[in-house]
Amino acid sequence: MQEHARRWRAADSRPRADGRYSQGTYQIRRLTILERRGVDTEQEELEALQKWWKENGRAVVVGLVLGLGGVFGWTAWQSRVEATAERLSVVYQSMVEMAASDDHREALLRADQIMQDQPDSEYAALAGLLGAKSAFAIGRTDDANHLLGWVVENASRAELRDVARIRSARLLLDGGEADAGLAMLAQVSTSAFAATVEELRGDILIDNRQSEAAAKAYETALSSAPITSGTRARLQMKLDDLGRSDRPGQSR
Repeated sequence: MQEHARRWRAADSRPRADGRYSQGTYQIRRLTILERRGVDTEQEELEALQKWWKENGRAVVVGLVLGLGGVFGWTAWQSRVEATAERLSVVYQSMVEMAASDDHREALLRADQIMQDQPDSEYAALAGLLGAKSAFAIGRTDDANHLLGWVVENASRAELRDVARIRSARLLLDGGEADAGLAMLAQVSTSAFAATVEELRGDILIDNRQSEAAAKAYETALSSAPITSGTRARLQMKLDDLGRSDRPGQSR
């Protein structure tokens, strides 16, 4: 089938005069572009989130709990802070390990435990994000949407809410809800995610057969800073697929 797809694209690889592709070519191009989207962007988000958590995670949890420290004696409260942070850390780490080993059902149980036990903590938001990924991996799309929605509504940090919005937009795209996906992306405000948002916007516009608008979104993503070399190469391939090989951001 892959060989057939390559022949099909070669036979009819340019859009019509109205900027749209024929039905057959459109379907093949959609698959090609969307295949390039998933794994790479998920990995980039995960790496960014893990780096942030390594640098800030424990301090954030301790800081949140310490905010209530004046209510109790300092020594007793300090012990409680340390115990809470340590317990959440252990449960979350076990969840990460389960998800990494594809034990997604157990990972979801850990997510529920964290979110029920400490819903106001950063761990709860992170558990919701990772739990949504596990839910999607085992075909529980409704659960994935629910968990992402919970993070959007409850996470205290804008960065985590925006990660949830981006992933929700991907699920909406996969479910054929392009307009809802675009509306979700419009709510993302974290500047560090600009390239991710524009690339996903382009993918959604491709799904809507709006090739010109999609190309502009990819070009905007290319001009965003900073982006990795992998992201730059992926965006350029998407532009090449749309017949836009000579654009700003292209390596020469």
